[in-house]
Amino acid sequence: MAAASRLVSFAEKIIKPHRATPLSLGRYNLSINDQIMVPFYQSIAAFYPNPSKTPEQVSSILENSLSKVLSSYYPFAGTLRDNTFVDCNDRGAKFMNVRYDCPMSEIAKLPDTGPEYLPFAKGIHNSLLLGDEDLLVVQLSHFNCGGLAIGTSILFYRKNDLSKRDDWASIAREANIIPSPTMTGSSIFPPCTNLPSTDIYTNTIVNVPIENIKKRYRFSNSKLEMLKSQVTSEAEVQNPSRVDVLSALIYKCAVTAARAQANSFKPSMLTLAVNLRPILDPPLATRAIGNMVSFIKVETTSVDEITIAGVVRELRKAKDEFKKEDHVNANKLVALHSENLPISNEFETYRSHSMCNFPLNNLDFGWGKPNKVTIPPIGVGFCFILMDSPSGDGIEAIVAVPETYVTQFENNKELLQFATPIN
Repeated sequence: MAAASRLVSFAEKIIKPHRATPLSLGRYNLSINDQIMVPFYQSIAAFYPNPSKTPEQVSSILENSLSKVLSSYYPFAGTLRDNTFVDCNDRGAKFMNVRYDCPMSEIAKLPDTGPEYLPFAKGIHNSLLLGDEDLLVVQLSHFNCGGLAIGTSILFYRKNDLSKRDDWASIAREANIIPSPTMTGSSIFPPCTNLPSTDIYTNTIVNVPIENIKKRYRFSNSKLEMLKSQVTSEAEVQNPSRVDVLSALIYKCAVTAARAQANSFKPSMLTLAVNLRPILDPPLATRAIGNMVSFIKVETTSVDEITIAGVVRELRKAKDEFKKEDHVNANKLVALHSENLPISNEFETYRSHSMCNFPLNNLDFGWGKPNKVTIPPIGVGFCFILMDSPSGDGIEAIVAVPETYVTQFENNKELLQFATPIN
């Protein structure tokens, strides 16, 4: 059934902050890390099968609580100016209320393959910011079974800005809280007027027609412990993290699949995001908004280097070196970001993003926790997002695999030794 034939009704409004933003807070300066990030909308959708409220009650609760949370997170109700600052003009956030004539289960089981994925605003999901657009877009989707989905799309890839969703949910539950996010990013990493252009990266995404197929896998705690034990015995890395061993496994299986399809090996690179907050001196508050991340990478130039234990060992080494070296000054951040842009023919790049330990599965707005949360991977080529399983048993991986070698990847025996595919 086409998306248009499912649509029963559509309403759109602008939600403004509950309190006007003081003139003294009218300008939110971007940090250099905000500036160098390509302006993506990152989307998240949470599905709720049995809300205890009527659709009208749900809409009212979400609109009122969003208005309140925007008073604390006021930059998201503003307008981006010249990739330098946000004009905190209380323009507001876009809120769409949509009804579909289909059960939620029909949509929740679909792969989030593109902008027509129903829980996300049309034309927003996984797209580049072009022109004067909203920094925050919300879509509330009602289904004929009584279930609902809350989809949010926020400009830039800002894992720490997930705290806004958590605070929004808390206010919706009538919790007596006043969020207090920290907005000190530009004081630590001041904005720059002479940055390398990201146009090449943008043009790469827009102009290179790479078809990705989304796959989802569950890795139970017992399987992850097996994988960690294997790495410890082979690489003598003590207590490797779940994210590191799983990233290494998926990376190896992806490179193996690409090699089998092409019948040749191409030097490859795995990149992981690093949270700068605990590394800074003094450490930055976990609720600081903005892009407080950088990257580490592992390069493999021969087939012999593609082992899970070897990749984990190199990841550990890269993290240790990152903490020792001066990787958190502006020039280094720009250099690291430039190295990770997908514009080089020298390495095939694979990207791992971890959302583990973020409270995505606990987003309770007053009608219980979601039974599913999805975060579409963004970018060009092979990329994957790791997030905690809703049951608490392990990690789920949402993997975007280039169509050219998706068959080789999903049939990889080593992958299936640890993974359970999710339909």
